[in-house]
Amino acid sequence: MSILSLSEKTIKTIKSITNSTYLDIIGLIIVITASIVLGYQNTEYKFTFKGKNYVFFLGYVSIINTGLSMIGNRLVTKKNNFGNFLATCNTFLSGSIDYLLGNVGAILTYPVTFIGNYLVFKAWKKSTVLRSIDFIFYRNLVLGFVFSLVLNYIAFKYLSEKPIDWRLFFAIAIPAGITFGATFNTARMYPDNWFMWQFYNITKLVQNILQMNIANTAKYVFYLFNAIIGYITWDDDKKRALK
Repeated sequence: MSILSLSEKTIKTIKSITNSTYLDIIGLIIVITASIVLGYQNTEYKFTFKGKNYVFFLGYVSIINTGLSMIGNRLVTKKNNFGNFLATCNTFLSGSIDYLLGNVGAILTYPVTFIGNYLVFKAWKKSTVLRSIDFIFYRNLVLGFVFSLVLNYIAFKYLSEKPIDWRLFFAIAIPAGITFGATFNTARMYPDNWFMWQFYNITKLVQNILQMNIANTAKYVFYLFNAIIGYITWDDDKKRALK
């Protein structure tokens, strides 16, 4: 795929926005505001230890996790490998939160994301060559969906006491498959991989619009915008490298 009908001046402006620190701050404000509006700070995890009851304020950790996720995303958009390191570390936090909130499948799916992010970090340390779509691109997408479907089936079938809710299964497994595949492909720095992240953002955006969840809608509108400028920036950088 290629950029259509964009002047040199427009592309230059878009690239300056992509690499702007101001956009990092705007994104951080949006996701933290959305988290507070959704009441994440009120989420508690209650547990008993040695006969005493305790309350862990999981919501505040969730807000920190959301903020770190945004920072990591923006750094990756700017081709800064520290973003992949941050995403790797933050995956452990995200998985722990999801598991504590009742997602039993997190114990199986998040290790895949953790390993994927770590491999991306290692790959970027060796090479930052922007690539065109090839066989490996499609192979990674297939692997992503296979991992997601198998691991989520195991989680729903054997780690849960309830019968499989197939609507919920596919609602979780399909976005996870997109995420796995897109994460694997980030290692090879395909500009077109932004379309996979964009597809994920659109599905989440539609979901939140239907649920009238304005706070999350605002968050995914930002991710939608970031993926667009990310693609334009990476695609132009790839073309310049080939000249």
